[in-house]
Amino acid sequence: MTKKTVHYAGFWLRLLAIITDTFLIVLPSGILVGLIFGQTALENPQASPEAGLFQVTLLALIHIIMWHKLGQTPGKKAAFLKVVDANTFENASYLKLTIRFVLYFLSMISLIGFFIGIFRTDKKMLHDLLSATTVIRIPKE
Repeated sequence: MTKKTVHYAGFWLRLLAIITDTFLIVLPSGILVGLIFGQTALENPQASPEAGLFQVTLLALIHIIMWHKLGQTPGKKAAFLKVVDANTFENASYLKLTIRFVLYFLSMISLIGFFIGIFRTDKKMLHDLLSATTVIRIPKE
């Protein structure tokens, strides 16, 4: 039995994927929120907290379903990356991916959560460590 070599995704590739997903997922969802809840909801989130809740829920569903079914969002696909279970390297469960999505905000708020991956050999960020997921590079087809 041959052992499969795993190539963990580094900070810069992951950042590229996040930027791509911002344009392909986050901005369109914001436009949808604006169409549903009105421009005021985008300009003043305090005026329409349900709009913010709707957008976060929509983003969570999109990300979690794509990670579970494909292992990728469009940004990760463009960067040849895949979100997987850290133990099996297969698609992660909905529970782990939900935890990952929620903890992603903790990583974002603290910033250190993103940068700890730079110093680790497995490149895991805080949300990866706490959700038992990891991001790997996949071969170009």
